[in-house]
Amino acid sequence: MKIGLALGGGGARGLAHIPMLEAFDELGLKPAMIAGCSMGALVGAAYAGGMSGRDLREHALQLLSNRVSLARHVFGAKQARLGDIFSLKGLMSLQLDGQKLADIMLPDHLPQKIEDHPITLKIIATNYERMEEVVFERGSVLEAVGASIAIPGLIAGPRINGEIHMDGGVKNPVPFNHIAADIVVAIDVTGRPKPILKAHPSNLELAVGSLLIMFHELADLRRAQNPPHIYIEPDLNHVGSGDYFKVREIFEASAPAKERLKRALDLKVKAIG
Repeated sequence: MKIGLALGGGGARGLAHIPMLEAFDELGLKPAMIAGCSMGALVGAAYAGGMSGRDLREHALQLLSNRVSLARHVFGAKQARLGDIFSLKGLMSLQLDGQKLADIMLPDHLPQKIEDHPITLKIIATNYERMEEVVFERGSVLEAVGASIAIPGLIAGPRINGEIHMDGGVKNPVPFNHIAADIVVAIDVTGRPKPILKAHPSNLELAVGSLLIMFHELADLRRAQNPPHIYIEPDLNHVGSGDYFKVREIFEASAPAKERLKRALDLKVKAIG
């Protein structure tokens, strides 16, 4: 019996994938295949590379407990420079470098090639120039994840074969259609934009919030056409897509969805026998 797992995009809300992976571990189950886009690609790559859900939780808490912890990791352990992290694409286009961000977030001990991961891994991105969805199943993990997390105008994705690539959620925010398994599980963390509590949201909130609206609609359409066996949506609407330093709050808010997933998986596995 094969279980496949699709991890969707949603900015910081993608940290909620970690408790879902813990659910698999606690049931003694392991997906045979993972397809991920955006934050789902980053988290999925770490898990497919051999990290447990508990490992990922500890890694996220260590990096994102506060800004000082992240800075120490970036400029200390990773020995990065500001010039490495930011990419100047033009006079009015200072962006974060997606591939460098992937390198900062993923531990060094993980496989560097997609095909070397113990769990079959598919990383979803979008080819901007061809307007096509791209599925990376071989090659550099950092390059593929760097493309998949690239938010237009904010995070620059790498040029691959000379062409610009960007966030996989633009074409396929919860890529369960790329999973071939007896049980297909999809985790949708797109949600809705966080309620605006101040005079005007930041540029990041507007940019990512606009993407989330599109992601949500696309995910609903794909689900209506060909629903997976299990579809889980953690309640994260109160958390902003840029709230990476609210990692503890995200984990806590994801706990009910984690329990729903455990029950659904247990029932499905027993039904198939």
